[in-house]
Amino acid sequence: MNTKMVRLLHEGFSILTLENLSDDQLNLLYEKTKKVKKEPKEQVVVTSTKYNLGDKNQKDKFLDAAKTVTDKNKINFDPTTDTATVGESELQEKAKSKQQQKIMGLALSVKKGITPKSKVSKKIKDISLEIKKKDLKDFASTKHKGLPNKISKNKELKKLEESIMNLVLKHINPSVTKGDLLHFIKNKK
Repeated sequence: MNTKMVRLLHEGFSILTLENLSDDQLNLLYEKTKKVKKEPKEQVVVTSTKYNLGDKNQKDKFLDAAKTVTDKNKINFDPTTDTATVGESELQEKAKSKQQQKIMGLALSVKKGITPKSKVSKKIKDISLEIKKKDLKDFASTKHKGLPNKISKNKELKKLEESIMNLVLKHINPSVTKGDLLHFIKNKK
């Protein structure tokens, strides 16, 4: 299987769809999906403490720390070095738009008590109650540079759909309508 098909499969296209496309159609679709901007990976901050289990004091500290951890997956043992680590990983949240950054900043202000709850909408009150202060701070501290003003919920999905429809419309019989094509696709699932 060629690398283009693998990439398209990874993007969510089914093998049946890809097998029915010509080489030119595959190439065009591959180029279109390459151009879709990928979201940056979220940064993860790992805070962990390493304990030498051969040392009695360290072992006691490890046992105390392990008692406070609710997720046992955050405790790791290395029998080869007789050490253990207890740690947590946290996502560093970043706002995806200027509008989201402003909303999170306002919710943080409400959570801190700077802005009275009576001055904000129910949505902002809910956000301030549901999201931890640290996460609100991460969102609110995002720099505006390079962020769009607002992001529509399905922007990338719409771009991909338009690209696919343009590709299909260029390479099918002109007598087939968009509705016929969508009906055909729904029946194939």
